[in-house]
Amino acid sequence: MAKRALISITKWLATIVLLAAIVMAVRFFCMESFRVSTDSMEVALHKGDYILVDKLPLKDNPGRNRVVLFTSPLLQDTVSKPLFLSRCIGMPGDTIRIGNDGYRVNGKLIPYSPRALNTYFVTKAAQVEVLATQKKLNIPLRDLREESFGISFSMASFDEYQLREELSEEANVRFVKKPVESYELIVPRKGRAYRLDAAALTACREAIQAEAGDKAVFRDGKLFLDGREASFFFFNQDYYWMLSDNTNEAVDSRHLGFIPRDHVIGNAWFCWYSNDRQRIFKPVN
Repeated sequence: MAKRALISITKWLATIVLLAAIVMAVRFFCMESFRVSTDSMEVALHKGDYILVDKLPLKDNPGRNRVVLFTSPLLQDTVSKPLFLSRCIGMPGDTIRIGNDGYRVNGKLIPYSPRALNTYFVTKAAQVEVLATQKKLNIPLRDLREESFGISFSMASFDEYQLREELSEEANVRFVKKPVESYELIVPRKGRAYRLDAAALTACREAIQAEAGDKAVFRDGKLFLDGREASFFFFNQDYYWMLSDNTNEAVDSRHLGFIPRDHVIGNAWFCWYSNDRQRIFKPVN
């Protein structure tokens, strides 16, 4: 009797251990839940949302224009690596140009998402009409600031469209979108010669330092490897350029540089819990 009880307990313990191992394997290799802790991806994701992240190492993970979870590649963050959510704009080998109209990837225009937040300025002469119309349409204004000649705030592109449809012609003229700083970069690709100009050195500095270690020395805007000036660099892994939808509140590749493949956790798949019930069990776009 005691022997049968012992066998039964052993089987139950083995089953529990096996199930625990399966759960841990799924979390480590396949899928894991994360809580969004910042406003960096508004309005695609909100602070406090819970999401499932697809961690399977497939060809499209990370995917172009997908929301991606990754860790900081900065050398000072090696002990405790912060997590970031951004949209994958540049894939390995891509030439990307950021401008007012959107992203040009290898010459092809990808317009900004209607959910992407932009900064706007309204002069004092149109301030009352703009704020009254915004309130009437129930459009949220983020980062509202008083400035010398009016106010500035952030809102989504789709909200801008709705607001302009309601404003008078005079108010529309005084309602201005602040320009986006333009720049062009090539995303490093594993094993390919990467030409180093001033912009590339700024964006790649941390990545080169991480791969080359003490061999890399930066001096007078140039890279020296083992004491010799280098005009090209061969990277050991693929890299990505990540930008957040809420550029005013986000830390992304503009601050972190290129994101190496081994720092990518996976694609944000869907939101399984949110304070906004309409967002629950919706895919992350």
